[in-house]
Amino acid sequence: MKYYGYSGLLCDVIVEAGGVQFYTHRQALWDLSIYFRVLTSRWSRPDQVVYTIPGVAPNIMRSIIQYAYSKRIRITRRNVQDLLVAADYLFVNDIVHLCKRFLEKRLCPQNCRDVRTLASTHCWPDLHHQASLMMECSLPYQLGVSAPSAYFQRQAILLGVGCYSSGRRRQTPYTRPTERNSTRTRNRA
Repeated sequence: MKYYGYSGLLCDVIVEAGGVQFYTHRQALWDLSIYFRVLTSRWSRPDQVVYTIPGVAPNIMRSIIQYAYSKRIRITRRNVQDLLVAADYLFVNDIVHLCKRFLEKRLCPQNCRDVRTLASTHCWPDLHHQASLMMECSLPYQLGVSAPSAYFQRQAILLGVGCYSSGRRRQTPYTRPTERNSTRTRNRA
């Protein structure tokens, strides 16, 4: 089916985005998202062939239609935001999920504010929460000041990282024996 979609053979639908026309199959679009199913069956005349999608760039629409046939998509830092917004608009949940995973994996102090704004605008609470945590953790570094050690101890407790326990000595492989332990060892020998 991949061959027919790219060559334009036996296509029964033309999707237009940004003045560019894409010849495709109605069934491929129906399998892709509920938006296309409703667009081609309920929101149009029975003899309509050309469907215009407003607000979606041609390169983004090309990627989405190629995904309908191959179930593969190339997500980059340059196209992730436009692709995510268009996929969310068109109810292509698989692409939305892939884009969110892409952003989660590349979330860092430099982009956490932009990702948080994007997640807040489009009501994606899980991505918003992760970006907010990243902003909170990176705030001292962004301000150029050192954070108090209590902040890091709180973060260590939240993340499950080992922390100091009161009244006990921390045991590490590199701890030197105390004076009491070293005299016991000498007396045994």
